[in-house]
Amino acid sequence: MLEGGKTCKGCGAAKIGLCKAGGSSMFLTVKNTLLAIPGDQVMIGIDAKTRRTGFLFAYVIPLVAFIGGALAGNIMGMRLDLPSLDILGAFALLFMGSAVSLTKLKALDRATSMEIIRIVSDGEFRDSLASEEELLYVRYNRSC
Repeated sequence: MLEGGKTCKGCGAAKIGLCKAGGSSMFLTVKNTLLAIPGDQVMIGIDAKTRRTGFLFAYVIPLVAFIGGALAGNIMGMRLDLPSLDILGAFALLFMGSAVSLTKLKALDRATSMEIIRIVSDGEFRDSLASEEELLYVRYNRSC
């Protein structure tokens, strides 16, 4: 259960209305890779691979498509003697690249979920992830 507060209201999803970030609580399904137990305060996020893939689809592919369309349009425009073909090519490939990227982003959103990044201890976030020995200790003591 996630209690909506200041942090929740500052989230991008809350700003565009994807969730109801008021004072009410929300339920999220996340991957529990750090073995948090009910009652633990945790920091949630998206894993690095998913962030990189999302960045690629959201920014890099449309930008490369735009620049590639401008270059291709410029070359074609010089050969066909149409000076404004570079603008048309740039926006045509930008539109196609953005459509492909949006489709891939929607599929990525359906296929991935958030995960617990850190467990908050005594109201403060840890500076580093737990060592293997600490994870084994926590695992053993929770099962007792």
